Amino acid sequence: MKEDTWEKLDAMFQKYSILKAEAVPLQEINESAVQIGIPLPSDYVEFIHRYGGAIVGPFPIFGLRKAKPMGNEDGSFVEVTAQFRRQRWPGTERWIVISSDHAGNPVGLDGNGQVWISDHDAGVVEVIADNFEDYLRKRCLKMPD
Repeated sequence: MKEDTWEKLDAMFQKYSILKAEAVPLQEINESAVQIGIPLPSDYVEFIHRYGGAIVGPFPIFGLRKAKPMGNEDGSFVEVTAQFRRQRWPGTERWIVISSDHAGNPVGLDGNGQVWISDHDAGVVEVIADNFEDYLRKRCLKMPD
């Protein structure tokens, strides 16, 4: 990720430390990726490694730990992905669920690193960001390109 993305995240978590969980060892992240069956992009792996899971801007980012203000239904990306797959949300069989919007729609990463949403109101499954960092910068942090 770009240095200014990490700086923005670090500054936010320094000011509001309750919004992030705790660091996760790389081995645990890699083992969880094997469970879900989809390769994790390096920027998402580094995010989980540094922060565990977090609330970034208005959205949860599911990792392998839960930040205190996250909801009871918010768990690890393994748990949340399994939940949406059990409910047969379109698209989730091809990605890991890393976030959700305020309407409860899953946001996921595919094996190529693109970010998708399965929007039940609009009835669409579509790409909303080219990669995890793009999702964080544009949707969560409202940073310029």
